[in-house]
Amino acid sequence: MRDYYYEIGQRIASLRKEHHITQEQFAEIMDISVKHCSEVERGLSSLSLEKLISVSDYFDCSMDYLVHGTDPDNLTLSFPNTMIEIMRSDNEKEKELLNEYLRMYAKLRNGSCNKDSE
Repeated sequence: MRDYYYEIGQRIASLRKEHHITQEQFAEIMDISVKHCSEVERGLSSLSLEKLISVSDYFDCSMDYLVHGTDPDNLTLSFPNTMIEIMRSDNEKEKELLNEYLRMYAKLRNGSCNKDSE
């Protein structure tokens, strides 16, 4: 099982260090104790949703990055250009066809995942 607290804490620590901010400074900015800041960065504790939003705003990063480690600016690297072109186009028929394909894929994937776990 993934340790989300640890992963989020590592991303926060990395962002803090990239911005040359000490734990003491960051704790003051976030209005938390230095101990809590340290525990968050080590994955021993978590921040509230409100504090995560503050972190996201402060470092100008997405919540998706903080929680999942994905960067929306680089998502295009993960998708075939054809999919991106269809979703950016004005062709609603093509968009619906792609969405239907993705729904079918999800059903197939979920079905095969369920079989794997049996």
